[in-house]
Amino acid sequence: MTEPLRLVEYEEREVALAPEDASWLASAFDKQVALRRALTGEGYLLNPNQFVGVLALPSGRRLEIAPKVPVRSLFFMLAVAAELPSPFLEEAAEFAELDELLEFVADAFADLAEERIARGLYRAYVEREENLAAVRGRIAVADDLRRNHVLRHRTFCRFAEFTEDVPENRLVRQVAHLLAGWVRRPPLRLRLWRIDHALGSVTPTHLPAAAVDRFAYGRLNEEYRPLHRLCKLVLDWASFADEAGPFAFRAFLLDMNRLFERFVTQTLRDRARHPVSVDDQVPLHLAEGRRVDMRPDLVVRVGTRPTLVADCKYKRLEPEGFKGHDLYQILAYCTALGLDRGLLVYPRHDAPVDAAVQVVNSAVRIRQVSLDLLGSLAEIRAACDRLARVVLVDAVAPATVDW
Repeated sequence: MTEPLRLVEYEEREVALAPEDASWLASAFDKQVALRRALTGEGYLLNPNQFVGVLALPSGRRLEIAPKVPVRSLFFMLAVAAELPSPFLEEAAEFAELDELLEFVADAFADLAEERIARGLYRAYVEREENLAAVRGRIAVADDLRRNHVLRHRTFCRFAEFTEDVPENRLVRQVAHLLAGWVRRPPLRLRLWRIDHALGSVTPTHLPAAAVDRFAYGRLNEEYRPLHRLCKLVLDWASFADEAGPFAFRAFLLDMNRLFERFVTQTLRDRARHPVSVDDQVPLHLAEGRRVDMRPDLVVRVGTRPTLVADCKYKRLEPEGFKGHDLYQILAYCTALGLDRGLLVYPRHDAPVDAAVQVVNSAVRIRQVSLDLLGSLAEIRAACDRLARVVLVDAVAPATVDW
């Protein structure tokens, strides 16, 4: 087997690429992977920026992009961000190879999908229109006269059918089909094919990741929520080729900026207790007349009252260092919300960071902290607990926290 090409996020490296691989990366992944000709030699300089994951190149080689954090931390962040059930969180910490990333996601998906199929698929009444030989439901008089004015042996009807061919199940089949074309372990591929086959009565579809946000959950389909969150993750961070046969899965790339943001948000959300809540991507307007749109990563509320705004920055921050652009941004959020406290969260690199700056001629005080993702699972959880105490305790009783 050909040795894969290996890169590290945010690090430029010179590599030898087949012409078809270079052309494909330049056209399909120009926004993710920076590619340029090396000034010396015949190689290419590649920089994956903030993206990590695996790509299957047209030549058959694999391009693996590793994170700066340990791989086990990446898997744990992914499990938390996708809101996977507790058993998957423990399993995530056991992985150490980047090549297992998509296998882990596919395995988690297969477990949830098989459990859902075993319990029975969700069914709902769906309005249908068909030209039938026998009347079913209601006759659509206008359509029937227009379509069947010559052939009166058919009747155009509208009726409600109780069926499992609904978007909730179509999404599951779509992701099962995609993952089956990517994973390399035969037993896992077989499980995914069986899931696809079990959903054979469901219409194949191509739903975008955003469609998951439009699903309305109730008593009958609430159990689909964890499975759909995982489906959204796959569709959100998967890349597809235009012409690649029945299985068009060519890459699975994680945007570490977005993953870190989701991880921090979900970490705080899991630890928040009534009346404290954590909202993400809240739309704001800096200027009067609802102008100058902004979306902070998260807003902490007590009841309906915002008490703290925060932004998650997946970048290196030196001890006692302040990044001007980040401070300007969080200050704008504080101004728009009328808050006197803002928070910037960074991943820890060397020494831990916990510092604050008082804005001149203003009551706003901005604190920046680092979250340790370099240790064991227990150490990461302890770091998350400390962050939650800083954020959530202060939301309820500001005087108890030295901001």
